[in-house]
Amino acid sequence: MWAHKMMTQDYQDLIDRGWRRSGKYVYKPSMEIMCCPAYTIRCQAVDFKLSKSQKKCLITVRKHLQTGIKPGDSKKGDEEDAESKNESETKDETGSCTNDVSSTSDASDHSKSTHVKRTKLTRSGVGPDPNKPLRKKAKMLRMEAKRHKQTHSAESSSLESQPTKNHQKSSNEPKSLEDYLSEETMMSTALNIKIKLIRTAPPSLEYQESFKESYELFRKYQMTIHKEPASDCTAHDFKRFLCESPLVEEYREDGPSCGYGSFHQQYWLGGVLIAVGVLDILPHSISSVYLYYNPDYNFLNLGTYSSLREIAFTRALQKEAANLKYYYMGFYIHSCPKMKYKGQIGSSFLLCPEAYTWQPIEDCRPKLDENKYIRLDNKNTADSEVDINQILTLHKGRAMEYGFYKTMQGSHADKEEVAEYGNLVGPVCAYRMLLYRS
Repeated sequence: MWAHKMMTQDYQDLIDRGWRRSGKYVYKPSMEIMCCPAYTIRCQAVDFKLSKSQKKCLITVRKHLQTGIKPGDSKKGDEEDAESKNESETKDETGSCTNDVSSTSDASDHSKSTHVKRTKLTRSGVGPDPNKPLRKKAKMLRMEAKRHKQTHSAESSSLESQPTKNHQKSSNEPKSLEDYLSEETMMSTALNIKIKLIRTAPPSLEYQESFKESYELFRKYQMTIHKEPASDCTAHDFKRFLCESPLVEEYREDGPSCGYGSFHQQYWLGGVLIAVGVLDILPHSISSVYLYYNPDYNFLNLGTYSSLREIAFTRALQKEAANLKYYYMGFYIHSCPKMKYKGQIGSSFLLCPEAYTWQPIEDCRPKLDENKYIRLDNKNTADSEVDINQILTLHKGRAMEYGFYKTMQGSHADKEEVAEYGNLVGPVCAYRMLLYRS
């Protein structure tokens, strides 16, 4: 279905019935006939808790920010250090360093005594590599983080009228997602990471200024990861696929300050764009549309890292807009190993394709192990019926109910097509959106 313009609430209601968008094209999979049924999956962001593997991903990113060294660069640096050490030892063997054994005249005395102390002289090293950032010991980094946290806590408590011990986080309480992300800015690092949210529809100034870098990143990702030819990765394809959107820019008093609509969330590392998440901010959720990144940074697990960043972003917006508390991850295909990672995100739910209710993924897995397509809702919940005559249509610039349109065009005017549309979008959208009729 091609969407010319759509309100964010309309799209929110559509994705709650299994729809997704690609550019301005909005579609719903026919799951009952698919070889790999795609279930809509969302996370209740406010209840999300980190898993062990997700913590490891965050620590990997933090360590890279601290050192600024990629895994390959680290190995190369170790080899250079080993070569320098070998050269130093060779010089020592040729006599460039003082021997630690006493003179030959004392050899007999040495053989007679068993308590003679040998003095080991320290050899001069090659020193740190000036081309690399200085590394700090882990203990020093922890002390810096602790001091920064104590200072921040003191400043925050001074703003509170009645600070109490209950407001302080218990030392035994596990660190939250926000705690891990805050460490990226609290510690002294060789690289800094900056997250920028820019509106793409309508095109903002920030979007236009960074378009070249964003497109080149998309092109590299598609050709490297998905093996697409350069002819399929044109700027026109990029705009149509990931920049154009039917969603109307909206602002509400009880909504987030950034407003609702379509955005790009850019990840700048040391001034270089390394990843872009395509997002829709909707009345009840953030919907992840796509992610593309620099394949040279695969070691950072940017797919997982961006998901965690987007969950944290959802939780931050929920403080501004109370109803915005879900994070939509697109489709979950249980039979596809590459898709199962979505189900590893805690507090996730799958949409029943028949009752359109949300079911905990833990309850769905045993059912999906037996059948690829199955009704997930155990109750006899029925979908609401749609009165075809009340479906809104747009004909020659005039909005009218289908019953009136049918009277104008004849008794069988597009009846089957309009009825199918109504059943797919549901009564809420069918009575609110305008279906174009030529």
